[in-house]
Amino acid sequence: MGAGSHKDDDGIISDINITPMVDVMLVLLVIFMITANFLKKDSININLPKVAAADSNMRESTQVAMSKDGEFYLDDQLVTEEYLLSFLTREAKYRPNMRVTLSADESISYGSVSRLMGLMRQSGITKIALSVNRGA
Repeated sequence: MGAGSHKDDDGIISDINITPMVDVMLVLLVIFMITANFLKKDSININLPKVAAADSNMRESTQVAMSKDGEFYLDDQLVTEEYLLSFLTREAKYRPNMRVTLSADESISYGSVSRLMGLMRQSGITKIALSVNRGA
């Protein structure tokens, strides 16, 4: 029932049967699709304010977040204010054009956010972007 000539069974098979390879690839695809649903990155629960237009280059910057409880996160890791400022001061010396994206819960007061931005400026950060959700 194989492809090719029926006269000489000991000859070279010149046709390639790709059906088993396609079957294996489809099974692997299904396995990856199912397991991808179970992989979820833990995230910080922050309700960002909504605006009509937002900057799309946030992945290239250091992420600093402030939760509604006043906790600080540096690239999704909970840190103290002292550690955050020492890290930013150290990084600003080595990366003078460093960009920091600040995410703050919309329920946080303007004073708290502006205080944090002032501390960032004192540590040497000159490029601060605010993270928002697109769609007003």
